Formats: sequence, C-alpha cells, structure tokens
Amino acid sequence: MTQGNSGLKPKEGEITSRPWQWPINYRGQIFSAKNHRIYLLGNPVIFWGLLVIKALFLVFFVIHRIKLKRGIQVPEPIKVYNEKMFRACWWLLLGWGLHYLPFWGMGRVLYFHHYFPAFLFSAMFGGVMLDYLITRFCLTLPENWAVKVFPWLLVLIIFVLVGSFYLFYPLTFGTSGPMASEEGSVMSGLKWMDSWDI
Repeated sequence: MTQGNSGLKPKEGEITSRPWQWPINYRGQIFSAKNHRIYLLGNPVIFWGLLVIKALFLVFFVIHRIKLKRGIQVPEPIKVYNEKMFRACWWLLLGWGLHYLPFWGMGRVLYFHHYFPAFLFSAMFGGVMLDYLITRFCLTLPENWAVKVFPWLLVLIIFVLVGSFYLFYPLTFGTSGPMASEEGSVMSGLKWMDSWDI
C-alpha cells in the first residue's frame, strides 16, 4: 500500500493541497461537470472558529495547571469539572492528531478531503470546549441570571452555525454561472481568501 500510495501523482491541471492548508481552510477541492461547479471547502466560520477554540483551550489549560501548581484554592466541583473536560479534550486532540499528522510525512498526492476524518475529532473537541466556555461563563453570573443566559448562548451559537451554512449554501449544493469575482455571481462576496477558486 505504501508503495502504491507513493506512486499516486496528480492529473494535469489538478489542484492538490498540503496538510498545513487544511485546518486553516486555505484551499478547497474542485469538482466540475460541464455546466455545474462543485467546490469542496470547509465552512470558514466553523474551521476558523475551531482554531480559536483550540487556542482558548491551551490558555485555559495552562491557567488551570498554574493554579494547581501554585496551590491556589479552586472549588472542588470546578476542579473536578475542569479535570474531566481537559481529559476529554486531550483524548479528542489525540484523535485529531492521529488522523492529521501522518499526512505531513506522506509524499503522495494529497487533497483537502484527506482532512475530513481529523476534522470530525476537531468538531467534537469544539463541542466539548464550547460547553466548557459557556458553563464557565455562566458560573461567573448569579444563579438566577445563569439559568437564563445559558440557553440564550446556545441559541446564539446555533444561530451563527445555521447562518454560516445559509451564507455558504451555494458551495454545498454546487453552482453554475459566473465565478465569485465576476458580476452577477451567486457567490459574490463569499471569496474571503484569494486562494479560494469559487
């Protein structure tokens, strides 16, 4: 399999990608028919949001470890909650890494879709971290406020996710007609990066 995989080469004119491009959604993958274009691209709101969430995880984890190392008193329920959440996040990051990092050493042709198994772990990680961030925020509020704020924050997140899907739905179902940079395009205004071929 290794020998067969290393012999795979891109077809002429085919756009490939490298592993560093996948998490940042740098370039998608083009599938075209005669009158219909499909551009496989991750939802930028989700992909870039997951990068921010990974950075926040590292910040919260380092703060938590420093507090424990210095002997700062943390209420026991919060300490237990933090440990449980951090353990789950590290397992999900391990799954993400095991499905993503091997591609860095591959010499074969690579495409954006190779990132999707790792992305599932990244998305699950994002769900755990969003729950943690909302819960920690609500713990800073008085109890009567926290009970009201928690569901509204969930609704806000769902609204952002549904809104981002609605914004990029032409990519999901494929398009025909002019490219995003041309006048009258369905994709007008959605080319957020010059590297996107939409």
